[in-house]
Amino acid sequence: MVDHVLVPMDESPLAERALDFALEVHPDATLTVLRVVDYVEESYKAQMLVGPDEIRERALERADALFEEVRERTADHGGEVRTVTEFGKPSRIIPRYAAEHDVDHIVLGSHGRSLVSRVLVGDVAQTIVDRAAVPVTLVR
Repeated sequence: MVDHVLVPMDESPLAERALDFALEVHPDATLTVLRVVDYVEESYKAQMLVGPDEIRERALERADALFEEVRERTADHGGEVRTVTEFGKPSRIIPRYAAEHDVDHIVLGSHGRSLVSRVLVGDVAQTIVDRAAVPVTLVR
């Protein structure tokens, strides 16, 4: 039985589909929606014009906005919904978070929203599948 599902999210339509999938397939499980902020990608978006503190602040603001949308979408979910922001490389953070927090299943979109994510995502998704100690579902 799946009690705890990890749904890594960004602002992409595929991440939204992954959340919808998790809600439908695991209606009573605890869902942890994880936003992983990659400083390299965030620096690229900021065009290197701001420092690390500003990058962190902007990323947290976007995560808060994302989590507000998540709370609205999951209002009728039968289980607990948690929102978490972590900083680092998604391919490392996601499997580690799953292992450290008794996650039973990971559901994620098959690629992220940015061009940088799309170029790298095959490797990221494959790395998550390879490193995770629990089942991983990729949603397209």
